[in-house]
Amino acid sequence: MAKTKDTEVTFLMSEVPGNFTRCLKSECPLAERCLHQVVMRRTPAKEAVIRVYHPDAVTGGEDCRYFKEMKLTRFAKGFTMMQEEMLPRQYAEFKFFLMSHWGRNPFYERRSGKLLLPPSAQELVMEALRRAGVRTDMEFDGYEYRINWHS
Repeated sequence: MAKTKDTEVTFLMSEVPGNFTRCLKSECPLAERCLHQVVMRRTPAKEAVIRVYHPDAVTGGEDCRYFKEMKLTRFAKGFTMMQEEMLPRQYAEFKFFLMSHWGRNPFYERRSGKLLLPPSAQELVMEALRRAGVRTDMEFDGYEYRINWHS
């Protein structure tokens, strides 16, 4: 699990998704803050096959399109309490909208908190609330701060 102490973000290599792309440009001025470069430096040699950006495609520095700040993101954990604030008709519309985007099982996994919601999924839930005619200042069941490996 990612942890922070002041501005320091740490993670276990076991948390890094297998398809996470690494960067070989160690001389980049932003290397200490770039997740792609930090993961590369921590990747053990026994991992013989990894994904990397082509070195000629990486510009490095402030203009690098692959730069990913090593920071924590607030993920939401579940939205079961929202149902209590809705009328049955509103909840049906809310649920239908989200199921049409995620599918049935993934909806329930996100609703229960089994799957965390990154900011983009949180916004989708807010859109579902708006469409159902419900106030959008509701809180999720909980929150966790983690590295967002996928954005």
